[in-house]
Amino acid sequence: MGKPTSKLVVAATLLAGLLLIAASFVFSDNIARNRAVAEAGKRGDVSAELLASALEREHERFRLATLVLAQDADARAVLAGDDGERLSAFNKKLEALSRDMGAAAIYLLDLKGLTLASSNYTRPETFVGQNYGFRPYFREALRTGHFEHFALGTVSRRPGLYIARQLQAGGKPIGVIVSKVEFDNLEAEWRKAGVTVFATNANGVILITSNRDWRFKTVQPLSKATQNKMLRDLDYGVNPLEVLPIYQQGQVGTFKDADIASKKYAEAVKQLTNDWQLHVLTETQESIRVAVASSRISVLASLLALFALGLAMMYLRRSAAFRAERNLAIQQRDMSERLVQLNKLAALGQIAAGVGHEINQPLAAISAYTSNAVTFLDRGQTDDVRDNLNRVIGLASRIGAITAELLGFARKATGTIMAVSLNKVIEGALLLLRDRIATLNAVVHQPKDDAFVQAEAVRLEQVLVNLMANALDAGQNGVEITLSIELKDGFVELKVADNGPGLSIEMRESLFQPFSTTKRDGLGLGLVISRDIMADFGGELVAATPETGAAFVMRLRLAA
Repeated sequence: MGKPTSKLVVAATLLAGLLLIAASFVFSDNIARNRAVAEAGKRGDVSAELLASALEREHERFRLATLVLAQDADARAVLAGDDGERLSAFNKKLEALSRDMGAAAIYLLDLKGLTLASSNYTRPETFVGQNYGFRPYFREALRTGHFEHFALGTVSRRPGLYIARQLQAGGKPIGVIVSKVEFDNLEAEWRKAGVTVFATNANGVILITSNRDWRFKTVQPLSKATQNKMLRDLDYGVNPLEVLPIYQQGQVGTFKDADIASKKYAEAVKQLTNDWQLHVLTETQESIRVAVASSRISVLASLLALFALGLAMMYLRRSAAFRAERNLAIQQRDMSERLVQLNKLAALGQIAAGVGHEINQPLAAISAYTSNAVTFLDRGQTDDVRDNLNRVIGLASRIGAITAELLGFARKATGTIMAVSLNKVIEGALLLLRDRIATLNAVVHQPKDDAFVQAEAVRLEQVLVNLMANALDAGQNGVEITLSIELKDGFVELKVADNGPGLSIEMRESLFQPFSTTKRDGLGLGLVISRDIMADFGGELVAATPETGAAFVMRLRLAA
C-alpha cells in the first residue's frame, strides 16, 4: 500500500504545481493587460495634450496675423480704391508676411469677393483678379465679422484652413482679409514622430492627419444633406466623405471602455477652440501583447529562480575552484598589464636620452635670453627685454609640449575605446622619437590624409612607437620610414614601412613569439604586446611582405 500511496502523492503534487503555474499565468496576464491599457491611456492623453497645444499655437499665430491685417491702413487704402504705389506696397507686404509666417497665401477681397491684393501676386497662379464670393469663408466673414473654414483650394487643389476677417470703415464692412494655412510641415512632424494623429471638424471629417489616405474620411456617418452641402460648397472636392473603416468596423474605443482590450485602437480626444477635435490613436493589441509577454517572462523567471535555488547547493561545491580560477584570471590580467607597462618603460628608456637633448637645447637658450634680458633691463632697453621674454615663453611652451607627450605616453591606459585621430597619434610618436630620428638622419614620410579609428590613444601610440623604433634600430644611417593610411573593407590600415634590410624567413616565423628578439638589450615583447593591443581594439597587426625593407600594417576599425 505504501508505493501506490507515494505515487498518488507525487501525482497530486505535480498536478497542484501545474495548476498553480497555470493560475499564476492567468492572474499575471490579467494584471498585465489592465496595466498595459492604463499606461497606454496615460501616454495617449499626454500625447494628445502636447500635440493639441502645438496645433493651437500654430492656429492662433495665423489668427492674430489676420486680426492685425484687418486693422492695416494700407489694406483700407487699397479697398478705398488706391491702386497705385499703395497697392504695390501692400502686395509686397503680404508676400513678405506670407513667407515669414509660412502661410500658403494671404489675400484681400472687396465686398464682391474680388481679389485686389495677394501674397502670390507675382506667380502664374496668382489670386489677384479671382473672385471668391462663392466661398463660405467670404460670405460668413461678411455676415459675422470673422470665419474659419477648411477646404480644398480652387486653384491649387491643396487642402488648407482659410482664416477670414472682415475689414470695416465707419462701422460698415468694406472687405475681407484671408490667410490660407497649409499643415504639410505639421503633418510631416507627426509622421516623423511615429504617432497616429488627426484633427476633425465638428462634423467628424478628418482634415489634418499623419496618414494621408485618411484625409476627408469621417469618424462618423454624415447625413445626405450635410454631404450634399459640402460637395456644393466645394469644401473637399469630389471626395465621397466615407467613414474610416476602423471606425466603421468598430475597431476604435476609448481607454475607459470596458472592452477596450478587444479593440485594435484606443483613442485620446482633445477638444480644440475652433470646434475641432484632435484624435491620438494607440494600438492596444501590440501594447497588451508586449505586456503579457513580459509578465509571462517574469513569472517564468520566478519559477526558474526557484528551480535555480535548488541547484545552488550543487554549485557551492565548486565555489572554491571558481574563486581560484577567477583569482588566476585576475593575476594573468595584472601580469599582462605589467608587461605592457614594462614594454612602454623600456621604450621610454630609449627615448629618454633624446628627450633630454630636446629639452636641454631650449633650456640653454632660455638661460641666454634671460641673462640678456637682465642686461637690457639695466640699460633701459624695454623693447629688447620684451622680445627676449617672448622668446623665453615660446621655448617654455616647446618644453611643455615635449614633457606633456612624454607623461601621456608613460601614463597607464584607461582602456576606454573611442574615436582617435591617426594623425594626432603619429604626431605624438614623432615628438617622442624626434631626437633619435635626427641623430640617425632618418626621414619620416607622413600621410597627407587623416582617419579616425576605434582605439585608445595611449596604447595605440605605444604600438606605433614600437614599430617606428624597430625600424630605426634595424635601419642604417639615413633610413627612410613611410607612414601611409588606406581605407579598405570598412577598416583603416596604417602601414609603417622602411627601406632597411628587411626580415629574414627565420625572423618572420618568430616575429610574434614572446621573448624572441635580435636586440642585445631587448625584451622580445614589443611585437607580442602590440599585437594584443590591436586585438583589444578589434583590429590586428600583421607583417607585410614588401619587395624591399620591412613593413607592418596596423588594421583598425573605422570610427563611426
